[in-house]
Amino acid sequence: MTNRGVWIRRSIASLAAATLAGAALAGAAMAQGLVRNEDALVALYTLQSQIDVERKLLKTAETQYEANLKRRGELGDRLARLHDELEDLFVQDKPDAPARTAPNQARPLSEAEVRAAVDAKETEVLAVERTETAAQDEARRMRDDIRRMRTRISLLGKQLDALRASLPSDSDSVTGMWDLTLLPSGDRGVFALWQSGTIIAGQYVLDGPFHGSLEGTLVNRQILLRRIDARLGRSMELSGYLSGDGASIQGTWQNYDLSTGRAPSGAWSARKRKSVPSESPAPGGEPAP
Repeated sequence: MTNRGVWIRRSIASLAAATLAGAALAGAAMAQGLVRNEDALVALYTLQSQIDVERKLLKTAETQYEANLKRRGELGDRLARLHDELEDLFVQDKPDAPARTAPNQARPLSEAEVRAAVDAKETEVLAVERTETAAQDEARRMRDDIRRMRTRISLLGKQLDALRASLPSDSDSVTGMWDLTLLPSGDRGVFALWQSGTIIAGQYVLDGPFHGSLEGTLVNRQILLRRIDARLGRSMELSGYLSGDGASIQGTWQNYDLSTGRAPSGAWSARKRKSVPSESPAPGGEPAP
C-alpha cells in the first residue's frame, strides 16, 4: 500500500470516530426535540463540517482508485504479453523443436539457453502476477472504503435534512449556514447565524484564518452585523439587505482595525446553503461498488 493510501485509510478511521460522535450528538438533539434555533444550528454546523471533510476524503479516495484502475489495466496488458512470450518459448522447449533465433541475436538459441529463457520468463510472469494480485487486493480495500464514505455522507445528509426542517423557512429568518465573499480581497468564509426576533447572533470562519463571533440585528430586511474576532476583538461592521426569498445578502463592510494594511471598506455578499448531499458516481466508470 502506498503512503498516500495509508494516509487515506488512517484519515477515514479518524473521521469515522468523529462522525459517529457528531452524529450521536445531532441525533440526541433531534430525539429530545430541539426548541432553540441555536441548538439546531450547532448540530447543523457539526454535520455540515463532517460532510465537507468526508467529501474531500471521498474525492481523494476516488482519485486513488482511478490510479489503481489504470495500474491494473497496465499490469493486465503486460501480463498478457508475458504469457504470449512464455508460450512461444515453451513451444521451443522440446527435444525435437527446430532451433530459433532470439531477438537481437545472430545465432539460434541452444536447448540450454531456451530452458534458461523459459525459467526467466516464468519468474517474470510470477512477479507481475503477484503485483497484479496486490493491486486487486488494494482495489477491494479501496471499494470498501469508498462504500463506507458514501454511506456516511448519505446518512449525515439525511440528518442534515431533518435539522434543516426544524429551522424557520429561508424567507422568514437568516438562521442557517451562509457562504460569504468579501470584496475587493476576494476572501471567503462561512457564517453560522441564528435569529431570535430582530436579534442575530452567530459564529464565523474566514480566510486567514480568522474566526470569532457575530452579533447584530435584522429589521425590515436590513441586516447589521458586528464581527468580533477571537484575536483582534471588534474588527468589522457589515451592513446589507436580505433578498426577498431570504437566500442571499448584498451589502458593504467597514474595517475597524486599519493596522493590518487591508482595505478599510468594501462590499460583501452571502448565500444561504441549501444543497443536499448526493451519492457520488462509481469510480473508474465501473458499476457502483
